[in-house]
Amino acid sequence: MNLRETKTQKTIAFFVVLIIVFVLFFQFIHKPNREKIGKLTLRRDSLQIEVQKAEAARARLPELQAKIARLEIEWERAKEMLPKEKEIPSLIQQISNSGTKAGVSFLLFKPSGPQLQTNYSEIPVQLKVSCSYHQLGKFLSNIGNLARIVNVPSVKITAGKKRSIEANLSAVTYTVAKGKEVQRVIPPRR
Repeated sequence: MNLRETKTQKTIAFFVVLIIVFVLFFQFIHKPNREKIGKLTLRRDSLQIEVQKAEAARARLPELQAKIARLEIEWERAKEMLPKEKEIPSLIQQISNSGTKAGVSFLLFKPSGPQLQTNYSEIPVQLKVSCSYHQLGKFLSNIGNLARIVNVPSVKITAGKKRSIEANLSAVTYTVAKGKEVQRVIPPRR
């Protein structure tokens, strides 16, 4: 192969230009496009994962709606157990009726003012009753079965007249503290 021949020089020039074109093509066209393709592939994969999560959430939607409905029912029951202050007279009437049904005679029925706690108020009620032991048990059972929360932390029993007992009870009922009511929040729909 003689380098002085024109045909050889043209062939070498052709291959040099061809190599330069390939280098320029790979450097400025192919490499940036390959990087774009890599980034777009990663983005596509992440979007597919998000779509799969969204489809899984959509499949769980009826289950979550049923759970929300159950929780709302439980919330309503809980609100009945913890009345607002304006509902306290009816609760005291229910305690009184529970004693009457059990055959208990009230000697003292003294509700005190509310004692504020962090998220609730305690309303103590001092009771003194005269009854038989079984009537006292029935009365305490009736109080325990009320829809409202009534706690009887102390009971002091002494002998009464004619085979009866006298019991000093301290009962505590609870109310939601003013301004502490939990508001029902419905999450925004997407």
